[in-house]
Amino acid sequence: MSHGKLSELVGSSSQSFEDALAQILARANQTLRGVRALEVIDKEIAVSADGRLDYQVRAYLHFDMTAPDQLHL
Repeated sequence: MSHGKLSELVGSSSQSFEDALAQILARANQTLRGVRALEVIDKEIAVSADGRLDYQVRAYLHFDMTAPDQLHL
C-alpha cells in the first residue's frame, strides 16, 4: 500500500510564475523523494514601490511517503 502527503508551499521569483514554481520544485527535490505533482492554488504579483514585480505562487506539493518497513533507521 502506498501513502502520500500534501504540503502547501509558497514560491517567489522576480522572473515569472513558472520560475516561482521551479523554485518550489527545486527546493522540494533537495529533501524529498517521490514528488508527484504541484497543484497551483493561488498566484499573485506584488509590486514594490520602485515598480519591481515579484511573482508569488501558492501550490500544493503532492509526494509519496516511504512505507515504515522500508525506512533506513
